[in-house]
Amino acid sequence: MTSRIDPNHLAAIRTLMCVIETSSLTAAGRRLGLTPSGVSRQITRLEEALGVSLLVRTTRRVRPTPAGRELDQRARPLFEALEQVTSQLGERDHQIAGRVRISASPAFGRARLLPLLTGLASVHPQLRFDVVLTTQRLDFVEDEIDLAVREGRLADSALTVRKLTEARIALYAAPAYLDRMGQPRRLSDLARHDLLMVPNASVAPLLLRQLPAEPRFRVNELYALRALAEAGAGIAPLPDYVAEEAVTHGDLVPVLPRLIVARIPMHAVYPTRRLLARRVQVVIEALVLANGAART
Repeated sequence: MTSRIDPNHLAAIRTLMCVIETSSLTAAGRRLGLTPSGVSRQITRLEEALGVSLLVRTTRRVRPTPAGRELDQRARPLFEALEQVTSQLGERDHQIAGRVRISASPAFGRARLLPLLTGLASVHPQLRFDVVLTTQRLDFVEDEIDLAVREGRLADSALTVRKLTEARIALYAAPAYLDRMGQPRRLSDLARHDLLMVPNASVAPLLLRQLPAEPRFRVNELYALRALAEAGAGIAPLPDYVAEEAVTHGDLVPVLPRLIVARIPMHAVYPTRRLLARRVQVVIEALVLANGAART
């Protein structure tokens, strides 16, 4: 039996998969370096070759027909296997190569992610990184993210999740501030102290319920909060990964050291696929190892 698909249609199948992922001819074209009309022409030729309709096009969105969905489901594992093979061929002799696009919060990125990626870059000279530091949860498809580090509760079941660690939120202050204002002995003592806070942090509502005073300073970034505490402005709730450097240098000390205000799970999150590029696997494995998931 002669196939109605020739090698030129393989690119069109990959284009179809991208359109289904993004639900948009424009977004698919942006990812593939094509115009929307170029994407549409490829799909039309594929439909003519197969003799079936693959997409339903409306003014607002594009969705697959049953035939388009079946082709996507059957073809995707084959393309992923091909990507894995070519990736492995490019990574022979332990040469991990290619670009990994990663998203994380600015604080975690500065404290943990960037130092880790710097180390990986020295071990794997052909590895490249795009790092997006933001508190927003980016879309893996639209923003072309390979891997994200996210904190707190996760709801998207379409993603694969690897637990990294558990950030512990505790209270810290500069020694000079405590010399001036006194060391709190119990939670109620904080009512006579100056408190500092990041109001949009995920733990802010919990903190405001626990702490017996309104914050003296509110600032929207954790390292800025740490800088205020180091300058003696008051007592700040900080994740351990932000506070640890200042504690090591003696610029901050724990306040009410037995009090853990909150425990925030940290996860590596990435789209669920049967096969994952080795360059992304290397970053995930390094994150898990460096952040000590066993310590949670």
